[in-house]
Parts: sequence; structure tokens; C-alpha cells
Amino acid sequence: MNKVYTAQEVADKLKIKKSTVYDLIKRGELPSSKVGKQLRVSEEQLSQYLNSPECSSPSVQSHNYQPESSLLKRDYLLHSSGLIISGQASPALDFLLNQLPTHPDSLPILQSHMNTYNGLYSLYFEKVHIACASASPEDIHSLVPGIPLTVISLCQYPVGFYVKKENWDYFEALITEVPDELKPPFTSLNEPLNWLRAYFKCENSPDSISGYRNELVTDHSTAAAVAGGQADIALGEACVARSFPELDFLPVCQESLFLVMQTKNLSTPGFQAVAETVASEPFRRFLSLQTGYDITDTGNIRHIKG
Repeated sequence: MNKVYTAQEVADKLKIKKSTVYDLIKRGELPSSKVGKQLRVSEEQLSQYLNSPECSSPSVQSHNYQPESSLLKRDYLLHSSGLIISGQASPALDFLLNQLPTHPDSLPILQSHMNTYNGLYSLYFEKVHIACASASPEDIHSLVPGIPLTVISLCQYPVGFYVKKENWDYFEALITEVPDELKPPFTSLNEPLNWLRAYFKCENSPDSISGYRNELVTDHSTAAAVAGGQADIALGEACVARSFPELDFLPVCQESLFLVMQTKNLSTPGFQAVAETVASEPFRRFLSLQTGYDITDTGNIRHIKG
């Protein structure tokens, strides 16, 4: 069987930094494959790189790279004179996109509808300019390694479980009767997901749970699956549940929403327009009117070293 290496294992074998491995993959010099949500390099791919002109002569720029993901085949940035911003539909992002054209230094905006993982993945490979992401700065750094990033806080918003109204009593009892150490309120988005996995694997066969093996990547699609009976329960933003009268919403935690961009771009006019719009009083006032939204950190900027 062909051996498969992680980025760190490749770095150890080549005696280079892990960030350099990601750079080689990004430039197409080191072939890789996507296994689930992780990049892996097989023994054959590593040998191909070590025997390639790129390895023996860094100045050679002959690439024959076929990306594994369809996301990487998008070349919107090559043909766009504006900014491409990825993100799911949300009140915060929707209002930002509506407000940006009023800024004198704004560029034309194209929204690419992607979830956090795919948005950050595309940002890493320079397929979008800005990614709207619901993730901690630590997770953002791990998903976009080796690149200095600027992270602008949009807001914190309520996240919880979508449940059909007729199932409400069952799930409310299910959540409140678990051991104290597993009870809500949760402090991060991963905790309720881990709790659900642990509970259902202990108490039920996965095949007996409607929707257990289905992977949906937007809040609207998961809410629609629960409302339509294709899934029993899902996790997502509160505002989406209000679009489905069949659903109840059980609050779990507050999740942070950020805009993520490469730091080198922050000083350019189009990116400055984004930062100034987020920090503006009209934007903050709009978010303050959204149920459950916390604007304490809205407009705050932090930097993540590559």
C-alpha cells in the first residue's frame, strides 16, 4: 500500500518548515491529495517532487498541477477587477455587501457562497480575496498556514439546534438530562457537535438516525433538511431557523464571525473600504438591532502571523 504523509511528516523528512511544505503545495510544485478535509502527500507524490526539476532547480517554473478540489479550478481572481468575498448568507454579511457600494473607495463586489472551511481553503489558494469565517483565530491560522492574515471582527451571533416542533420535547429532555459536565451552555461551536456525536454513538446505531450520514455545508440546507424530515436535528445560526415555521431553535452558544484577508492587502483602497465600513456607526447600529447579536468587538482588527 502506498504510504501517505501529513504536511509535518513531509517537513520532517525534507528537514524544512511545515509552512514551506504548504507553500510547495500551494505553488503546485509538490503534488498532494485531499483526504476528507486534510491535505496528504503520498510516497509516490513525494518521490515525484524529489525527482522533479522544481526540486533540483527552484528557479524553474514549469508546473503541471491538476488541483484535487473543484474550488481550486476557479480563476475568478484572474478576471475580476473587484473583490471576491466568500461566505454564507447572514444578516451581517448581507448588510455589509449592501453598504460597501456607498463607500467612495469601494471596488465591485462578487460574493462566493461558501462555508467557513471552503472559504478559508480558497483564501489559502488565492481564489478569493476575503473569507467570511465562523471560526476562532487559532482555527483560522491552522487552516491558512504560512500566510500573515488580518482578521476583522464582524459580530458574535447565537448558534443552536434546529428541531422540528413535534420533536421539541424529546430533544429538550435529551439535552437537559445528560451529565453536568456535558450540559449547555457550551463555550465553542465544537462542543455541541462533540456532545451530539458522543451521545448518539452511545445510545443509537448511526443508521437509525435520520440524516446522520448526510453532510450539508450551509445553515439553510441543514435547516431545510430538518424541516423536510431528512434529518432529526442540526446546528446553525438562529436567524435561519426563523425562515422555517416548522422549526424550533434551541440556543447553545455564541459564535464569532470574522472577515479574513491577507495582511499585505489591508492597506489597499478596496480592502480599506471593507474595514472602514465594518467599523462604521450605521453598520454597528444595524447589527445591534439583530436578535442576539453582540457588537462589542465589531470592527476590531487583529493580526495573525504566518
